[in-house]
Amino acid sequence: MKRYILILLVFFLFGCNSYLDIVPDNIATVEIAFNTRASAQKYLATIYSYIPEQANPVQNFAMVAGDEIWYYGEKDFYMNNETSLRLAKGMQNSIDPYLNFWEGKRGAYNLFVSLRDCNIFLENLRDIPGLDLNEKNRWIAEAKTLKAYYHFLLMQMYGPIPIVDKNVSVDASSAETHVERKTVDEVVNYIVSLLDEAIKSGDLPDKIRFIHTENGRLTLPAAKAIKAKVLMLAASPLFNGNDDFVGFLNKEGKNLINPTYDEAKWVAAKDACLDAIQTAEAAGHGLYSFTDLLPIGAISPIVREELTLRATITDRYNKETIFGVGPNWTTALQEWCQPRWTGDHSAEFGSTKKSHAPTLNMVEDFYSVNGVPINEDKTWDYANRYSLVEVKDGMADDHKYYLQNYYTTAKLHTYREPRFYAYVGFDGGKWFSMETTNTEDIPFLNAKAGQTSGKSGTEIYSITGYFTKKLVNYENIITRTTRTIEAYTFPIIRLSDLYLMYAEALNEVKNAPDAEVYEYIQRVRTKAGLDKGSDLVSTWAQFSKQADKPKSKEGMREIIQRERMIELAFEGHRYWDLRRWKLAGDYFNRPIRGWNIYAADTKGFYQVKNIYYRDFLTKDYLWPISQNEMLRNPNLIQSMGW
Repeated sequence: MKRYILILLVFFLFGCNSYLDIVPDNIATVEIAFNTRASAQKYLATIYSYIPEQANPVQNFAMVAGDEIWYYGEKDFYMNNETSLRLAKGMQNSIDPYLNFWEGKRGAYNLFVSLRDCNIFLENLRDIPGLDLNEKNRWIAEAKTLKAYYHFLLMQMYGPIPIVDKNVSVDASSAETHVERKTVDEVVNYIVSLLDEAIKSGDLPDKIRFIHTENGRLTLPAAKAIKAKVLMLAASPLFNGNDDFVGFLNKEGKNLINPTYDEAKWVAAKDACLDAIQTAEAAGHGLYSFTDLLPIGAISPIVREELTLRATITDRYNKETIFGVGPNWTTALQEWCQPRWTGDHSAEFGSTKKSHAPTLNMVEDFYSVNGVPINEDKTWDYANRYSLVEVKDGMADDHKYYLQNYYTTAKLHTYREPRFYAYVGFDGGKWFSMETTNTEDIPFLNAKAGQTSGKSGTEIYSITGYFTKKLVNYENIITRTTRTIEAYTFPIIRLSDLYLMYAEALNEVKNAPDAEVYEYIQRVRTKAGLDKGSDLVSTWAQFSKQADKPKSKEGMREIIQRERMIELAFEGHRYWDLRRWKLAGDYFNRPIRGWNIYAADTKGFYQVKNIYYRDFLTKDYLWPISQNEMLRNPNLIQSMGW
């Protein structure tokens, strides 16, 4: 019997020169799909096409569903009905869940379809004229890695899920289609076994050698990095010794989430992280450094440092990215992030929704200039952080490339770490781009109501008064008649992520942090311009009210967590990290805050506004399964609390 299949036509995930743009036409039968090399290659492109578009705030809903980004929703149908924002507002439900990746509804596509298509590919790829053995084996290894990755995405959301090792036959009875949720431990073991098959096969390349035609395809470092991610999630408090879900049982009475803590899970995560790091570095991956020559000539080391931090994301083919997709959605995302600061911008760029806004919650997380949290820094005036200050005299010298001279702004914006100025745009803050003709006179933002960079009338705009500079390419140019938005590959996993995961896992398996723990977080901090000529232990000893914090396991855990939230800000990691650390209930129950964007005067603008209050409950750590699916399949157990 022929099995009929539906090829989903989805967003192109990669640029027009990319290998993965060859999404197939509708193919009637499996036999036709695998009778030539070209048609089989198109099917491979199909199973790649299910990778969520990371620059799309719906597919990569973690960008918006947490507390680091908020949208302007007043009187705007689209923003009020954005599924990611509805998650952030605590509006998830079990009747018809938002972003239902289980069934492919409410802003999501069906990840079980992606697993079905992976299985079809693996079951039917055969010897085909023109397809040599090495290429065939590479395709198989890629398909296994993708199959593991899609299981991982489902596990992140739902925890215990069915394992789709093989497809159910089309002539199977209805009872055979009633799959069951497996324990998280069983799911993790299955995902790791799939990845190990792909890794040990030797068929994944160590790097992409034809960057313009194969960008986005999986490599050995990417497969090992995914394995590290899986094992880190398995070792973290959400799934390792979490007694909040005692009573979440399968039909045999077994806990679907093991309530017993197991340190061996951290050891496995540690080993996987180190293996991924060593493989990535051997393949040529490294921390990014901006070395481009600019037409304006020499630039200040401070500006070059900022461009290193920004172009880590926006340099399309940079060596720090281990696994990434793009660039299609990055153009729209940048238009949502970039403010205007000239009349030309207003003419050409005025109607675009500049609404992808960092929250004040996130802004306060960045370190002081001394590299410690602002509420810990002995020299930083935390109590008066919202007070107004005029940038002049010594302060103007200290902020020459960051703040406009003789401009009044919040003290919160002064004497902060380099990543704050590289990642966030704000009233009085400078914004370097290729439109800048003189680095000694970088344009700055006037972001109060009615000003060039501020909200005008009833337009949709940044609800917090902040802009996501990190996600905007410095090469963008906007004139009165045209705009050039340079797209880029959005990273899913980059080397800094691996370094910080390794430091975290090391810290968990040791009785106390040591030089090995410090080494990998220090690499990230050094790149970020912190601890210059020193190290983080000395930094805390000199500047922090908690001088010995890096010397204890608990203190170092907090430092590593803060470092991840800053370094990976606005990339979609914070949401998942806070969940796996079981800290989401703390962070997500705080009011979402920003400035008063409706005020035209300085004093009125710099009033802290609570934009939204929400409740994050224990049940919100796991996605619900829809009531329809629960009725269709009597073997399913609903997520606890739903």
